[in-house]
Amino acid sequence: MPIHFVNVKLDAFIVMTNQCMGTYVLFANHHYLTLKPNLALIEEKEVNTMELMKAIGSRRSIRFFKPWKPVEEWKIQMMLQAARYASCQGNCGSTEAIVIDKRIYPKEKFEQIIECASPFNEIHLRQAPVVIAWLLNLDAWYKELVQSFAVLFPSRAISAAHGWTYKLLTEVTYPRLMSFPRERTEALLRIEAGQAIANAFLVATDLGLGCCLLATGRKPTEFPKVLGTPDNVVPIWLMAVGYALESPAQRPRKRFDRLFHLNEYGNPLKEDSEVKEELKRRKMIQPMDPLPGREEEIKHICRMFGLTEAMPDMPKEHIKALYNEDSPYYGELPSGLEDKGV
Repeated sequence: MPIHFVNVKLDAFIVMTNQCMGTYVLFANHHYLTLKPNLALIEEKEVNTMELMKAIGSRRSIRFFKPWKPVEEWKIQMMLQAARYASCQGNCGSTEAIVIDKRIYPKEKFEQIIECASPFNEIHLRQAPVVIAWLLNLDAWYKELVQSFAVLFPSRAISAAHGWTYKLLTEVTYPRLMSFPRERTEALLRIEAGQAIANAFLVATDLGLGCCLLATGRKPTEFPKVLGTPDNVVPIWLMAVGYALESPAQRPRKRFDRLFHLNEYGNPLKEDSEVKEELKRRKMIQPMDPLPGREEEIKHICRMFGLTEAMPDMPKEHIKALYNEDSPYYGELPSGLEDKGV
């Protein structure tokens, strides 16, 4: 196989790419950096990546999976790496996870996990080949934060221009952060976990996987015991991961000017119609459910697994109210939803 090099000049930089071996060499002011191949790109034919905006628009909460189709381990690894590189306060890295591979996980223990989950999440857990339990490690804050933050100094992620010194960190900032009660710290770290989980979710979408975040509200106090986590580790979500058996469209969201404000709360930020059209072109905004055939698809899947084919009821007057001008969903809904009511 011939080796093909491409030289691209970027101002003071020269990038030389060996497209065969996947090696990148960057030259700048007589210095160079070599980036090694990344798993031979996991067979480029197998991985069809999408643009970020399309991945955001294509993300769905999947509730029916193909239990017969296993999830490749390298795809789970990519999801977790995406979570690891999410933004986190003070570089604390408090988000952790337990990957539950149902092929080798004890069946009786998995039944205990199902008993902890909310009843309407049981089908997801039984069908998905992989379940990820997302966790918060409070020791990352109370025991490791000064080390994690100190990494930012020599890596030049922060500077003295912002007022940072090691003395300030260790004598002022660190003692103040350590004084936070557990409830406040846990609330902060849940935000960090949300960013990490969102990263993992988008990478899963990019790799052709379906996911759904699941609550454990049936037995929340039993859940840590089932997972075997110590007191400093807090389980927060389960995530079902697998290949989607269903193909739902995008779900309606509240209108833009009800969510976002300009300069002060209550002053709606007007939605830019041109931006919205551009996002439709980039597939971040996609056609809304129910698309034609959606109800039939759900019923067919339910028949496959011996589940009820009934659709949940909603009074028509409640659905019609969503179309009123004072509704947060005004202008966002497809027409005809009232026909689905009773």
